Amino acid sequence: MANINDEGFLELSGIHQHASLHQLNGANFSVLEGLSPLNIRVINQASRAMHVAKGVEMMVAGDTPHDLYFIVQGAIAITKTYAGKTQVVATLKAGEFYGEYGVLRGKTRFASVYTAEPSVIVRVGLQAIQQVLDSDEAFKSRVFSMMKKRILNSFLFSHVVFSDLPATSRETLSTQLIVSELPRGEDLFSQGDMADKYYMILSGEAEVYIQQDGNPLLLEIRRDNGVLGEVRTNKGKQYGYTASAANQLDLLVLDKAAMLVIQQADSATMKRLQQFMTQQNKKTIAKIQGLAA
Repeated sequence: MANINDEGFLELSGIHQHASLHQLNGANFSVLEGLSPLNIRVINQASRAMHVAKGVEMMVAGDTPHDLYFIVQGAIAITKTYAGKTQVVATLKAGEFYGEYGVLRGKTRFASVYTAEPSVIVRVGLQAIQQVLDSDEAFKSRVFSMMKKRILNSFLFSHVVFSDLPATSRETLSTQLIVSELPRGEDLFSQGDMADKYYMILSGEAEVYIQQDGNPLLLEIRRDNGVLGEVRTNKGKQYGYTASAANQLDLLVLDKAAMLVIQQADSATMKRLQQFMTQQNKKTIAKIQGLAA
């Protein structure tokens, strides 16, 4: 019986992998601009090139990839399933990269990745990427910035409030709205703090506490697409509960400036957002009142 090795399986899948002859640098990938010769060498020494047929599923939503992928030739489709239909959220072409969410967050992916056409992709190992991220703040900032934009774009694509936005308006919002981070264990706000923002959870988990008999009581845990800050006291001036990060949170910040951006982009979306917040407010108040019943 003939031996079948891993490379044989790769060939059957439409992926042909070998040591990379494609040198990655700032000339062909803007995210690498300004990196020192040493960091460029670290990246290239940890790279492997893949020649991939069209239609290959490179990643699936729910996977936990750890490497960074650079598109040398071809195109990649980022897809997400919403309302039972799989749709393309974005298309990435030569000179772009993907996989940053797994590298920076170590969490499962929120979207799937397919080759939209025959492609050449260079995969760079996690250890090398982490080494360069730790040594070059500008590179780290560029990768973080791209991750935040893509998380937000995916959120806007699939959330009930924003899903009807035209692609151009979604692109506008994904570049103008602010995404903030909150490390695990830190409070976003405390019950009684002055309330000037709402938040929507792009990724992660938040714990919601209320004070009962002088002690914090966990009311619920909110996850992706959840809202925070919708319940307020003292005529809307103070937050009605405490919100804390159960793990790393990525949050869409909805302050007055953000509301204006949304209103200008699409007034119908702004109306849906207001209705959504009102509904969430009523649900949370009902839970709090149920505790006293």
